[in-house]
Formats: sequence, C-alpha cells, structure tokens
Amino acid sequence: MNPLKRISVSELRIGMYFCGFDGPWIDTPFWRNKFLLKRATEVIEAQAAGVEFCWIDPALGQDVGTTPAASEPDGQDPAPAAATPEEQFETELREAMRIFAEAKSATLVMFKHARLGRALDIDRCQHLVEEITASLARDSNAFLGVVRLKRADEYTYLHSIAVCTMMVALGRTLGMDDVACKEAGLAGYLHDVGKAFIPLDILNKPDKLTDQEYRIIQRHPSLGYEYLRSSSSVPDYAADVCLHHHEKVDGTGYPNKQRGAQISVYSRMAAICDVYDAVTSERPYKAGWDPAESVAKMATWSGHFDRSIYLAFVKTLGIYPIGSIVKLHSGRTALVIRQNQQNLTKPVVKAFTTTQSMDVAESEIIDLSDGSQPDFIVERSGQDWLKPQGLIEEHLSGLDGSADGVPKAQA
Repeated sequence: MNPLKRISVSELRIGMYFCGFDGPWIDTPFWRNKFLLKRATEVIEAQAAGVEFCWIDPALGQDVGTTPAASEPDGQDPAPAAATPEEQFETELREAMRIFAEAKSATLVMFKHARLGRALDIDRCQHLVEEITASLARDSNAFLGVVRLKRADEYTYLHSIAVCTMMVALGRTLGMDDVACKEAGLAGYLHDVGKAFIPLDILNKPDKLTDQEYRIIQRHPSLGYEYLRSSSSVPDYAADVCLHHHEKVDGTGYPNKQRGAQISVYSRMAAICDVYDAVTSERPYKAGWDPAESVAKMATWSGHFDRSIYLAFVKTLGIYPIGSIVKLHSGRTALVIRQNQQNLTKPVVKAFTTTQSMDVAESEIIDLSDGSQPDFIVERSGQDWLKPQGLIEEHLSGLDGSADGVPKAQA
C-alpha cells in the first residue's frame, strides 16, 4: 500500500491526488473522500474549507515540489467533456448503486450491533448520509430509483436507507439548506433502529398481528429512542424523530399523541416518508401498492400528515413516482423511471408492448415531455402482472452487468 503524505492545504495543486482532510469530514465541501484534483475551483474550495492539513497520495498524483499540472490560461476550469443527459444519468445511476450497496452493508451491521447492545457508529452513519445527499444533489432520480430495489426479506434495514433518501430529497424541496437536509437524512436513517429490539417472528409475521403483538411493535419508537439516547454522539433531533415518527397531526398517533406543531418538522417529514415507503414495499404479509396509487390514497388520509409538507413530498417524488405503472395513450403499459421536474405529469418511462399472453415483446424509453413524440399518460395502471421491482432490476442490470442490477453487498 502506498503511504499517504500529510501536507498543508495551502500546498494543494491541480494534479495532486486528494485523500481527505486531516479533520472532521462532515465539515468539508467535497462529496468524495479521494479523487484527483483537476479543476482550480476544487483547490480553491479545499483551501477555503478552514482545515489546515490534508492527505495526498503521491503515487497517484503529483507531489509537493513537482511542476504543477497545467490549468486553463485564463484560470478558468477546463470545459467538461460533452455528455448527453442520458449518459450523465447512467453515470450517476452507477454511482448510486455503489452507494446503495455500501449503505446496505452498513445498515445490516448497524441493526446487528444494536441487537447486541453495541454502540452506534455515528461517524459511519453520517458518512452514508453525506454520500446519499451528494448523489441526490447531482441527480435525484438516480438514487430515488435505486432505493426502490427492496425485497420483502430485506425491508427492515433497506427501509432505513429509503427513508433517509426521501428525507433529504424532501428537505431540498422544502428549501432547507445543506446542513438541515443532512440532519433530516440522518434522522430518517436512524428512525426505525428500535425494530432491532423487536422479535423477528413478529416483524415478519405473514398473518395479521394479535393485539398483544401490535402493542409490542408499537414499542419500537421508545426502544429506539432509549438506544440512541445512550450514545452522547447522537444528535437530539435524530432521537426525537426516532421517538415521534408515528405521531399524527390530529393527535391520534403514538407514543405521546402529539399534535400539530408539537411534532417537530423532521418528525412530520419522517411520518410521510416512513408510511410511503412502507405501503409501496413488498412485505412477507402483503404486496406493495403502486407508487402513484399510494400518493393519491395518502392524500385522502385526513389528520394523518402535515398538509403543506405532504404537498412538498408529492412535488419531490412526482405525481407518478419512480416505479409507478401507467397506461399510455398508445395502449402500452409503462414503468416510470425518471421525473421531469419541469412537468411532473410527463416523466420518463419505459414503455412495453405485450403479447396476448401478457409477455413483454419489446420496450423503449420515452421522455413524455419531448414534444416530438405523441404519447402521454392516460391513467394509473398498477397491473399485478407487471411487477415494478422486477422491471427496475431489469432496467438497471444492463448498466453494471450484475444479475439484479445492484452490486452485491457484504453483511
């Protein structure tokens, strides 16, 4: 392994291989831990971060004292290589799949350690939130699409990643700054840690819960809160969301029957993200609802959610969220794979032509906002034969060569 070299941040130059600041990563401007410095703005941002020292790898880039790499004559960043929007999206999708695999592995470990009574690794949690936040900032469609890939037996821990992701995205829609979005994401990531203390035979029971079993399930917010409060490194806002994400604005929620503004903003956000991911996910005891149908149904639940935050949530995911099945004017059925933020009624879809036996004969990707094509959505479909998760996996599998579209994570 090549030894890293600790240098003053003031010595950073284009061409050096940056390997992190000698200080807390959360306070730095970069979404990557290690990368080659190619642009003048990257050097400027590093030197403006307020950290005195950093690490470089001289074997992968230039060392102190070597001739600096050439920059643009006028000091501007070099023009990026041209890439189509589709190529840019696919690049971010691969990065999202990498982050998702890392998050899956880390979350498995987090729940395992919680069951064993071990302390929470808050630094690793914050690192994951940082990476998810950065991915969403580059292209929110990519990571929001990847987190749809949840199987019933993986729900408990992948639910934490999904809620974290939606909390960050919702925070951006609400106009929160970067710090607040990361706080919302961390709170969402930790909101269900109390389920680590619920017996698995109750969590995964395929039949209806008894009254006693339901009361046990309802203990998970308090159990998670106690676990998080046992660590002085866990922020108060994260523990609060863990305790109150099942409260309702009309005061009928649990465990404290808080109502309205008594419920923190992050907890009101989490209540929406938690329910949406729960109802749209496959579980051992139920099939997931179609995302577009879920958005419509949740809007009718009077007294459950903060109305203004819910409207922002719909704007975040779209009227036809990623994973929705829709019917097109052409008669084809389509899977929503990306949003068009400028027109939420015209997402990017993968349209399918089917045979009489309902097998997929052919498919194509269509941007419904493209005025040169005539197709448009006529209704939500939600057909049982067309499983969104399988189609999303098929769509992603061609991007990285893996069988299920997601790199295999190690527990």
